[in-house]
Amino acid sequence: MRLAESFSKEACIAAWEAVGAVPPTCACLNDKQVLWELGDASQDDVTQIAMMEMQMANTIACDLLTARGFQGNLLKAEIRRKKSKKAQELVMVPNSKERVEALSKASTHCAILQ
Repeated sequence: MRLAESFSKEACIAAWEAVGAVPPTCACLNDKQVLWELGDASQDDVTQIAMMEMQMANTIACDLLTARGFQGNLLKAEIRRKKSKKAQELVMVPNSKERVEALSKASTHCAILQ
């Protein structure tokens, strides 16, 4: 019982406050000032090129693992892509020719927004 009390949520928070430390979280990765998406800059930008290369490397590695009988799909990651404002505007204009064409080209119900 003593061990469970020592590592309760309240005890951990009190200990962190006592020493002035806060454990790191991944919440900062969703901050607009930190988050990078494909399409944030030009295609020639060094960061965009590196992100595309990382995405390709991840896809190849996961496919290779899957082909060799492992569960490579569990390691598959997708880099977020910046949503096209043009596509979002097309969706907002009801019954327009552009909207009908864009929806007919979409492979899923959300593909128009990607």
